[in-house]
Amino acid sequence: MKLTKFRIKHYKSIVDSGDCYFSEKLTILAGKNESGKTSVLEALEDFHQDKTIRQEAKPIDGEGVPEISITFVLPDSETNEILKAIGTDKTVTKDAVITLTKKFGVTTYIVDPESRKQINLPNIYEISKKQIQESIKKIDALIKSSGAGVKFPNLEKKKLSDFKTEVVTFKSQNAGLTDVVAEVIMIEKMSDDYYAQEKLVTDFVAEFVKSQLPYFVLFSSFDDEFPKSIPIASLTSNEWAQDLEHVSNFSTAKMASTNQQEQVNHETSVNVDFSEKFDKYWTQDKIKLQVKKDGTDINFWIVENNKLYYPSQRSKGQQWYLSFYVKIVARLQEDKPNVILIDEPGLYLHAKAQKDLLQVLLAHTNENPVVFSTHSPYLITEDNLENIRLVEKPSDGTGTKILGKIHAHPTADKETLTPILTAIGLGINDSITNLDQKDNVVVEGPEDVFFLRAFKELEKKDLKTNFINGGGAPNMGIVGTILEGWGADVHYLFDNDQGKKDGVKNLKAWKVLPDAIKTVLKKDGSTIADIFSPEDFKNYVMEDESLVYTSANSEYIKNLNPKPDKVLLARKFLQKARAGEVTLSDGTKANIKALFTEIEFKDE
Repeated sequence: MKLTKFRIKHYKSIVDSGDCYFSEKLTILAGKNESGKTSVLEALEDFHQDKTIRQEAKPIDGEGVPEISITFVLPDSETNEILKAIGTDKTVTKDAVITLTKKFGVTTYIVDPESRKQINLPNIYEISKKQIQESIKKIDALIKSSGAGVKFPNLEKKKLSDFKTEVVTFKSQNAGLTDVVAEVIMIEKMSDDYYAQEKLVTDFVAEFVKSQLPYFVLFSSFDDEFPKSIPIASLTSNEWAQDLEHVSNFSTAKMASTNQQEQVNHETSVNVDFSEKFDKYWTQDKIKLQVKKDGTDINFWIVENNKLYYPSQRSKGQQWYLSFYVKIVARLQEDKPNVILIDEPGLYLHAKAQKDLLQVLLAHTNENPVVFSTHSPYLITEDNLENIRLVEKPSDGTGTKILGKIHAHPTADKETLTPILTAIGLGINDSITNLDQKDNVVVEGPEDVFFLRAFKELEKKDLKTNFINGGGAPNMGIVGTILEGWGADVHYLFDNDQGKKDGVKNLKAWKVLPDAIKTVLKKDGSTIADIFSPEDFKNYVMEDESLVYTSANSEYIKNLNPKPDKVLLARKFLQKARAGEVTLSDGTKANIKALFTEIEFKDE
């Protein structure tokens, strides 16, 4: 089972968030304060199977009932297992796309009509109603011809269950009208079939929730301090002890063992294991966690510069991070599926610690996404731009929106975009401090950035080069000049089209040397899309092998109506490349090799 997207309506400041797609591992909600990021996380938490939508979610202004929808993809094998478990012989032959919706005031979930078709349990109400109405016409005709002078119940404006009750009463009172009774039995069957189908749907949802639906766990603060001690008598029920068992080789049974040799050996093993794990993801200073049994207690110490400290005696940032590491990693390591929701995880941490935090999340995510909110540029990097979802609250009163594409932001204001723009700048600055990574290629737009990263991934090249979005051919000189002012080496990579001609004119004004100006392909009119052979482009970029065209890839895209989102296509290709789902032809590989030769920085 895989989560694909969510949608939130009439929840606090959110009128309609629109569809927001989860990323593979991390989904980053970026935006300024008061934009609605926390509301998005709270809504997702309310989707948890044991919760109702919180009372304060009701919009203060305006109308509407709060609701949250999440869409899943369920493999056919898992769908069939659920169908079998609820006692039906119905099956499916392909993956099912299922959308569950929770509304204010209830813990149950609603499935939409399209989802019901996907699981082979469509809504048959209209069909049943039509068949019943045809039977009613027959019955009215039979009654009229018999001269019985009775009136058959009317279906209009009644619940089917109430109508059936009236029909059963009519049948018992008119048992002598045998032809009518036979038709009434048909109506009863159609009603029973409808309710039987509805029960299967209810049972399917209940079984799906029980066996497949992940828990939605929100961490909005980490106020619980790591304990300085835990009584041995309460080890098995202590939450911290249970979490330590998930994140390390800590064993409550061995720590409480009366066999001194086993207990001491385990104590030593835990100290080495956890300290090594934590040291990998806390690079600020050298610390160790020491666990030691003392009488009836298990004591916890932080060792720094050979001195023992209680966890509460360390900095707020270090305490917060230790708490974060244990609690978050524990939830990610549990057997039950969890969707981890984190509100502003970087508040207590300086820049380097925030980068460590990001590595913890990347290293421990499972098949379910981690969703976190931030307005910190240190949690947004060049490598995770495709994970960003902009959260913005426009001033026109239309409510919080979630923008899925950072490159397409017709409404996002400057403050909303600042963390992203700053993050890219910080990424460049970090690389300049390392002389081996001071090379930068400024490109025309995000499409080029995504393709170049994918090519680097596929070629397994140890290429220490930043690919920087220049904001369009006319602006590349501005970006490059800033980089050069920071001491970076810069190349400018253009498509071989009119944009290059215009861009090169601007570069001359910036005194850029001709050797720094590069082209993706030598052929006039070509763009980065033409690096691909037509077969590779159809298969891996357009995702449709059946396409037929004889023009260049770039020309084919240009003439499509409606035009596809080229940046989204490039981003999806990068994701395929990282997942190992791409095998390129020799022609495409040759073009990529030539491109990397073209942009290579020569040692002076």
